[in-house]
Formats: sequence, structure tokens, C-alpha cells
Amino acid sequence: MILYRYNPILHRLALLTAAATFPLIFLGGLVTSHGAGMSVPDWPTSFGYNMWFLPLSQWWHQGGIFYEHSHRLVATGVGLCAIILAVAAWTMERRIWVRRLAYVVLGFVIFQGLLGGLRVLFVNLDMAIVHGITAQLFFCVAALAAITTSQWWNIAPNLAWSEDYVAGKKLMRISSIAVACVFLQLVVGAIMRHEQAGLAIPDVPLAYGHLLPPTNATELQLANAHRAFDLNMDPVTLTQVWLSFAHRLGAVLVSIATTWVAIRVIRRHRGQPALVLPTFAMMFLLLTQATLGVFTVLMRKPADIASAHVAVGALLLLTCFTIAARAMRLYSRHFRVQAAPVRVEVRAIGSKEFLVS
Repeated sequence: MILYRYNPILHRLALLTAAATFPLIFLGGLVTSHGAGMSVPDWPTSFGYNMWFLPLSQWWHQGGIFYEHSHRLVATGVGLCAIILAVAAWTMERRIWVRRLAYVVLGFVIFQGLLGGLRVLFVNLDMAIVHGITAQLFFCVAALAAITTSQWWNIAPNLAWSEDYVAGKKLMRISSIAVACVFLQLVVGAIMRHEQAGLAIPDVPLAYGHLLPPTNATELQLANAHRAFDLNMDPVTLTQVWLSFAHRLGAVLVSIATTWVAIRVIRRHRGQPALVLPTFAMMFLLLTQATLGVFTVLMRKPADIASAHVAVGALLLLTCFTIAARAMRLYSRHFRVQAAPVRVEVRAIGSKEFLVS
């Protein structure tokens, strides 16, 4: 028998860490959109200064410094949040696996910081791509810490042996597929952005007026002639074109997967607000993301809209991940074997304690 309690301080720290990650992802998008990844060429210093004491006059010295340096400062703030969260979990949290999760959050943010720094020192584009991808994973891990330290996680009903178990098992599977689809789409998007392929197909929903983009050198030559003489755009390669097209196909798969999840939740789980609310948020974000994607192409990739597209993609991943995590909490029998179905509420001053077998 393990005695543990809901700790509002720990939960708020986890929420703060996850919430601070969102502007960091948006700023990362701005850094890429403005081509500012190497605007500050040294690390961990900034032009030889401690990054916290870089004079304001230097922030505007040349294009891109403001975005890159702001990104560094916010990243340092997220790292500080992760340190405080890990210490708080070590001193306040009785569940070993939740403590370990907080340590993973800290380890992840250290890895991210080192990866970002090495990207600058070695001027390595591949590291920049990995840095952008792992930022999405960190967002999910930080969100999981917030979910598992919440009061809902402690008092959620045990439906693992209820008549809804079969429907819940299907929801766990479908929502996991949706998480994988969104994440893979973000991976393709990160590669596309860093390979300068965001406008490799300049029209939407068609590709150079056809269902399929150029597939050979002759078709590519015609497409590049159209870009040069009609659109005043730089030439592209077949790799760039098909990266862009893969991203569009991924958008279709994401739409199918998330809509599938939404239909399952509304039809079979509408009595669970913990699932319904993030589902409505997910569908709203899906529509917003599609709209931002279209405007990014039609308006020739303005930095703010392109960066918002990245940020909303991260939120879409987060909502899918939240649905999957909460579905597992409600319906997973394996989880219940580990975390146990028996709950006894014990009143205490300033908190609630739960006896879990």
C-alpha cells in the first residue's frame, strides 16, 4: 500500500514548465523563419557577454539577433523551471514514477540546451532539425508531468473493468495513432522548413496546377521556368518539391486521424469531460492549423504566420497527447495493475490524501 497526496504546488510547477515551453517553440519558429539561427555566433555566451547581460543596443545591431537571443533567454527560463520541478518532485512527490518523470523533464531540457548550443558551435543544419523535433517531444513530456500531478489524475474513475472498456481500449489505440501522425507531420515540417522547401509548391490545393507535383527533370524545368518568369521565385529541386508535397499528404493523414478520434470521443465517451474538452480544442486547432498552412503558401511564407503554423502544430500534438494519456488513465488495465484501482480519500488540512493499493 502506498500513501500519496495531490500537491497543488508541484502541479503548478509542472504546468508552468509546460506553459513556458509554448512561447519557446514559437520563438524557435521565428528564428527559423527569419533565418536567424546563426545571428549570435557564440555559445553559451552572446557576443562574449553572459547572455543575461547582453546590452540592449546589441539586440538590434543586425537582423535576427533579437529573435535568436530571445530564444536563448526563454530557453534558460524553461530550464530553470525544469530544475525547480525536479527538486520539488524529489522533496514532495511520493510516487517514484512521477519523480522519475520530473527527472526526465530536466534531462530532456539539458539535452535540448546542449543540442542548440552545439548547432551554433558546429554550424550544423542537421542538429537544428533534430533540435526542432525534440522540442515537440519535450513539450509532450512536460505536459505529461502536468497531467500526472493534477488532481484529476488522482481521482479519475476506474473504468478498466467497466462495460466501456472495449470502447476505451479502441480510443487508446486510435489516439496513439493520431499522436504518431501529428508528430511525424511535425518532423516532415521541420525538415521542410530547414531545407527551404516551404514554398517549393507555390499554389494550393493543387501543385503547379496538377494533382501531383513534378516527377522528373523535364517537369521540374517547366515548373522552375514558371517560378522564374511568372512568380519571380527562386528555382527548386525535386527533393524540395516532394518534401513540400509529403507535408501536404501528412496534413491529410493528420486530419483523418484526429477526426477519427473526435468521432470516437463524441459517440462513446461524451460523458467524460476530461476527454471531450481536449477533443473540441483539438478540432479547433486542426482547422486553425489548416488555415495557417494555406495562408503561409498564398502569402509567400510571412515569418509570423509561418511561425504561428509551427506553434499551433505543437498545440495540436499536445491535445492529441492529452487525450491519449487521459484515456490510458481511465481505461488501461495494465496501468491499473501498476497504479491500482482502490482509492480511499482521507481528509487532511490543506490537501487531500489517497490510499492506493
